Amino acid sequence: MGTTSKSEYTQLCTEILEAVGGSKNVKNVFHCITRLRIVPVNRDAVDMEKLSKVSGILKVVESSGQIQCVIGTTVPEVYEEFLAMSGVAAGGAVEAEPATDDVPEKKPNIITRGLNTLASCVTPGLYAIVAGGMIKGIVSLLTAIGLVSSKSDIITVLNAVGDAPFYFMPFIIGYAAAKRFKVKEIFGIMTAGILMYSTFLSPKEGITGYAFGPINIPAYNYKGSIFPVILSVWIFSIIFHLIDKHMPKNLRIVFSGALSFLISAPLFLGFAAPLGNWVAKGMTSGFAWLFTHAGPFAGALFCGIIPLTIIFGIKGWSAVELQNLEVLGHDYMLPNFFYSNLAVSGAVLAWALKQKPSEQRSAAISTGLVCILGITEPALYGIALPEKKPLYAAMAGGAIAGASAMLMGVVTYAFSMPGITSIATYVDGGNNFFKLLIVMAIAWISGFVISFVMNKKEQ
Repeated sequence: MGTTSKSEYTQLCTEILEAVGGSKNVKNVFHCITRLRIVPVNRDAVDMEKLSKVSGILKVVESSGQIQCVIGTTVPEVYEEFLAMSGVAAGGAVEAEPATDDVPEKKPNIITRGLNTLASCVTPGLYAIVAGGMIKGIVSLLTAIGLVSSKSDIITVLNAVGDAPFYFMPFIIGYAAAKRFKVKEIFGIMTAGILMYSTFLSPKEGITGYAFGPINIPAYNYKGSIFPVILSVWIFSIIFHLIDKHMPKNLRIVFSGALSFLISAPLFLGFAAPLGNWVAKGMTSGFAWLFTHAGPFAGALFCGIIPLTIIFGIKGWSAVELQNLEVLGHDYMLPNFFYSNLAVSGAVLAWALKQKPSEQRSAAISTGLVCILGITEPALYGIALPEKKPLYAAMAGGAIAGASAMLMGVVTYAFSMPGITSIATYVDGGNNFFKLLIVMAIAWISGFVISFVMNKKEQ
C-alpha cells in the first residue's frame, strides 16, 4: 500500500467502516504485521464485495471469525486511524451502543476462538520480541567472529537488553491478555507479577510447592511462559467481571480488584498456570519429536504449506516457536517461514521474467524483492494466488528447502522476523550459519527454477 498521508489513511478507514457495516458492527479490531483484523458483530452486515474493492486493500480474507484486510507494512498507522474513527477502544470493545440487528451473532468454534485468543495475546508483543531477538542475534555474531569478548561488559549489557522481553514475557502477555479478556491492563501485569514472584521462581532448597488450604501451589518457574499467563488472566477476568458487576460503583476501585485476586490467585497458581505449563511443554515435546523423528518429511510438509497458512490466515505459530526457544534453546519451526518467504520471492520473480513489461510485472518484481525481508502477503495475494503457478512453485520450493534444512539440522536461536535481517540469529559458533546460507540458496533457487519452468513466456 502506498499511502503516506493522514488524509489517505482517513479515506481508507472511512471506506472500510462503510463496507463492514459501520462502527456499531465492529466488535473487536486488532492487527498483525500486515493485516487489519476486524471481528464483526453481525457477519451478514459486512459487504465483502465492496470491501475487496477498497483502494489500499490488497486482499480480503475471512478466517477464524475475522474479516482480515491485507494492507501491508502501513497497517499500524491504519489501525490507529481506524480506532480514532470507529470509536473502538484499543482493547477492542466498541464504545458506541451495540448493534440492534435481529440476526444472531455467529460464534466461531472453540478451536477458532482459541487461535484468535492466542494470536491477540501474542501479536501486540511481537515488536519487543523481535527487537530482543535481533539484539541476541547481534550478540551471537559479535562473539562468534571474535570482535567482542563474551565476558566483556558490552556483551553483558547487550544480553540484558536482548533477554529482557523473553525473560519477562509473562508481563508482555499479561498486558495483552487483559485487553483480550476486557479487564484493565494493570491487572494483567499484576497477574504476571504474581507468577513471576521470587518465592516461586527461586524457592528454598527442598521446597517444591506451597499449601493454600486444600490447594497445592507448585513452585514453578514461569519466566518466558505464555500459556500459563493467558489462562491465569482468563481465570482472573471471569471472577473480576462477576464481582465488579455486583459491586456498588463507589466501592469498585477498592474492593473489586482485591477480592478478585483473593479468589483467583489460588486458583490460577494451583490449577490454571500449571495446566498451561503442562500444555506448553507437551506441545514443545510433540513438535520436537516430530521434527526429530520425521525430520525431512516434517520439514517438507510444514514448509510447503506455509503459503497456504498465510493466505487463509492460520496463526498461532509464534507462541509455539517462543516456547521452543524457551524450553529447548532453539527452534526448528521459525526458520521454515524464512525458507518459504525466499521460495515465494524466487517463484514470483521468475514469473515476472516471463511477462511483458506491465504494471503487474512491476508489482511482481517489487513484491518479490520485499519477500526477502519477510513480508510475503503482497506477493502471495497480488501475484502467486491469482496466477496459481507461482504459488505451486513456491510451495514446492519451500518443501525442498524444509526437507534440506532438517537433513542439515538448521535451527534458530532467537525469535525474529523471518527475513534476511534475521540471519544473525542463526550464528552459534559452529556451522549452523553456513548451513543456513545453503538452505537459503536452495529455497530461492528452487522456487525460481520451478516457477520459470512452469510458466510460459507471455507473447
